Amino acid sequence: MNSPISPIKSVRSLPRWPLLGPWLKEQRETWIFVAKTVLAALLTLWLAYRFNLESPSTAVITVFIVMQSRNGMVLAKGFYRALGTLVGSAVAVILVASFVEDRILFLIGLALWVGLCTAGARYYRNFQAYAFVLAGYTAALVGLPAALDPLHTFDITITRVSDVLLGILIASLVSAIVLPQSMRGLLLSTSQLRFEHFLETTERVLNGGIPRKDWSRLHLNAINEMVKLDSYRSSGLFESARARQQHLHVQQMIAEMMAAASSLHLLNTHIRRMQHEPFCVVGDCFKPMLSRWSELIDEARTTIAQSPTPLALYARLETLYAEMHTEIPPLRLQMQDSLTAEQLLSFDTAVLLLSRFLSELTLFSHRYDALHNDRSLVTLKMSGRYFFHQEREYYQAASFGKPKTEIIQPLIAALRSIVVVALMSAFWLTTAWPSGISATIIAVVISALFSTFPNPVASVKQMMIGFMLAFSGAILFSFFVLPQIQGFTLLALSLIPFLLIAPYILSYPQWPGIAAGYGIFFPQLTIPDNLHAFSYSGLINNGIGELIAVGAVGIAFMVIMPVGNWLEQHRLFRALQRQIVAACRRSLKGLRSSFERDTRELLRQMVTNPTSGQDATRLRAALRMQDLGEAVIQLRILLTRIGNDRSAFSPPEAELNIAVDKAIHALEKLYKTANITQVNDTITAFNQSFKLAGNLPETNRDTSTQQLLDFKRLVLIYIHLIRKLLHSIQSTPSSAQQMPASSTQDTHHAS
Repeated sequence: MNSPISPIKSVRSLPRWPLLGPWLKEQRETWIFVAKTVLAALLTLWLAYRFNLESPSTAVITVFIVMQSRNGMVLAKGFYRALGTLVGSAVAVILVASFVEDRILFLIGLALWVGLCTAGARYYRNFQAYAFVLAGYTAALVGLPAALDPLHTFDITITRVSDVLLGILIASLVSAIVLPQSMRGLLLSTSQLRFEHFLETTERVLNGGIPRKDWSRLHLNAINEMVKLDSYRSSGLFESARARQQHLHVQQMIAEMMAAASSLHLLNTHIRRMQHEPFCVVGDCFKPMLSRWSELIDEARTTIAQSPTPLALYARLETLYAEMHTEIPPLRLQMQDSLTAEQLLSFDTAVLLLSRFLSELTLFSHRYDALHNDRSLVTLKMSGRYFFHQEREYYQAASFGKPKTEIIQPLIAALRSIVVVALMSAFWLTTAWPSGISATIIAVVISALFSTFPNPVASVKQMMIGFMLAFSGAILFSFFVLPQIQGFTLLALSLIPFLLIAPYILSYPQWPGIAAGYGIFFPQLTIPDNLHAFSYSGLINNGIGELIAVGAVGIAFMVIMPVGNWLEQHRLFRALQRQIVAACRRSLKGLRSSFERDTRELLRQMVTNPTSGQDATRLRAALRMQDLGEAVIQLRILLTRIGNDRSAFSPPEAELNIAVDKAIHALEKLYKTANITQVNDTITAFNQSFKLAGNLPETNRDTSTQQLLDFKRLVLIYIHLIRKLLHSIQSTPSSAQQMPASSTQDTHHAS
């Protein structure tokens, strides 16, 4: 041994509480959730035995499924589970009554219903999707046993509904009474984390920009955080009137967050471009200014880490913004003669992108501060220099509750569930195996449930692990513990070590499938029923049947149009291209919010691994389209505001407006047909617009343009950005069908 001190003595000599204290602090919320879940499960089990319910295990499983860490989540999930159970039970009764003498037609009807509900679950998100899942597999849970005993269909239905409602009721009561934890705390902490991450990204951009690979990762993380924030908002609707009042407020903050993020993306691209010749001289001019902004953001991050509110952050933002308005005009005048036309345009682009981003960051900061201080934010009283705040009418509250998706995804999910139901039903009918019905039910449940998961194959693999743990625990409990106990008290005490496993695993977000597998299968295999004697052979048979079901579903997810298949990717990319069409065509009111939300949602569905070559290529193309759509929308907003501020365009401006309309129409046609041969026509149209804008006289009408840059320069900048993005498409050869997804060059930063 290297040390004369024995290991046992050295461990015993360590101070215990200093080590245990921080660990308990970190694990406090986890163990509160675990304790509440076990308490609710045991209380539900006791009531199920007292009320002589036929299947206490179903009630306990409901507790494990419904129980969440926050009251609002429990209420939301319980509500949608109850709704799905009632609808599914009603459909089961209708199917049994309609095909009482024809088992094949009954199974066909059941398969079609499960497929329809799976498609609905794939189309929606959050607990609305869960209601569809429940409506689908509840029909199987009720309908399959009822089909074998049609005379007792009503009794079977009432039993199922009673078991589920008891579990929902007890879980909701325990969550609300025992150490309740509201959604507001989670909502505020999540929004604070997103704000901190946003400021950290902003600081990196201002300090020289973020490389493409890092930006891709940060962009996807930001999307996931926004989706999570929106999910918490929707759950809070069930918790309190206060949460319902704030729900639109949070939606608006998400919209403003996305707008600021898009502006930051364009700014990051331009800052990195200014680090290369011939634009280094422009970058050097902005370094002192960017450094001041970076120092302010760093101070804000430190402050927010100590206190959740940004305090005087936006006041400082306004002060520095005012200083920038004072410094920029003389600086531009001083450098105008020494810069080439292209360098001067780069200078003006930096001014525009920085000004727009800081304006939107200020708006986002105000909204964030209002949320944390629990006050209404109807009108922001800001300096008139914040030109872009006049554009708030063009983006509205955004919600991810109904995700933007392609019809092919729900259809594939429906087809997969129908095939699973058909194969498992055929297996059951052919073998006449008593546990075949249990295997069929489990297959229906898993295929419907995991169709909503982003990576169902990985989730099924995790559930297999959870099932093996549950099966091992069930054998241990049933063969060695259960024969030694009598009475509910000993039963409850014996179950506690086994029941706490599922909620503890669920506290780790990377293992939801394992927690679901254990939480569903252990009670189902172990807890004795009221009206039937416990059967050891039944335990083994059901375990084997459920193992077969999990394996069959896993194979179905891997074989039947797996996630990320070519057809799904093609349809998603075409949907992303249609967002450019919408940016060119749709009414401007609310367009920016819907564009930001839908492109992010499609991007989240398309890209599962940003480090892989194929996904990285898709991500580059998607980010380029986001930039393109953003520039088109801003150009349209600018021209609309100019037209609204003046009774009519002057002749040169009217000619420019017509030319820009033609160019935007050409861009719309390009992305509508996805024909790469039309890129040249589109570029030519924007070149013509750029030339006409360059011939306009210098103007600076305060009522219609930002004070730092006049109308002419703003139009030139946006058209220039669009041209650069289109040239990046043109420079990469691709087929008409793949345009512009097949780009493998790093052309995104050319803008």
